[in-house]
Amino acid sequence: MFTLSATDYPLLILSLGSNDPVRLDQWFESTVAQSPDLLVRPWVIDVGSFPGHVDIGEMVRVCRKFRVTLAGVMGAGGGALSQASAMGLACLPNADGLGMLPVSQAPAPEPVAPVAAPVAPAEGARIVTTPVRSGQQIWAQNQDLILLGTVSAGAEVMADGNVHCYGTLRGRVAAGVSGNENARLFARKLEAQVVSIAGIFMAQEDLSELPQWGKTAMFSLLDQRLQVGSLPES
Repeated sequence: MFTLSATDYPLLILSLGSNDPVRLDQWFESTVAQSPDLLVRPWVIDVGSFPGHVDIGEMVRVCRKFRVTLAGVMGAGGGALSQASAMGLACLPNADGLGMLPVSQAPAPEPVAPVAAPVAPAEGARIVTTPVRSGQQIWAQNQDLILLGTVSAGAEVMADGNVHCYGTLRGRVAAGVSGNENARLFARKLEAQVVSIAGIFMAQEDLSELPQWGKTAMFSLLDQRLQVGSLPES
């Protein structure tokens, strides 16, 4: 009914065989709950493969119930596209031609610690010295991410640890994507489409109302809510 596929990019793709959230919940109970290693990598929901209407909100609710880190949706259009964007999910093209394999045939991941505990960033950080252009996607796995240039609208940057952007931040940005609620996000000039920490997000319509819009900003989580402040003056 539901199939899970792997690509060369570190994403798992959930292809929908039903638009019923109860059946998806049952599938998680019988399949994914028995394989916690599948929850280490971020997922995307492929709605383009399902011919009927899909309530993105209900599918996301079920996925988050089972501690899935969602990076976005594939093949969404119309109302589903608007709904995904409003929820801060990346909107990706159809999965055709990605050379997908069922997870049962894909190379087995290396053993990992149980996913109940947040993933702690490794020492060091991934440093990106060039601008991140529209359509680019960067993920610093088990590390902080340091961006020295601008992040364009339509780009997506993610880190399991903290994210530091020293240029203008216009795209989608996510810190603590593997569940690290202690992660923080720092921006020299905030103009982002979506900001997220450990799956808790704020979209542009709310971000643009902040006094930090167009200025320095730092984000953290407190009681499952994003807290926003300004960077100290140098």
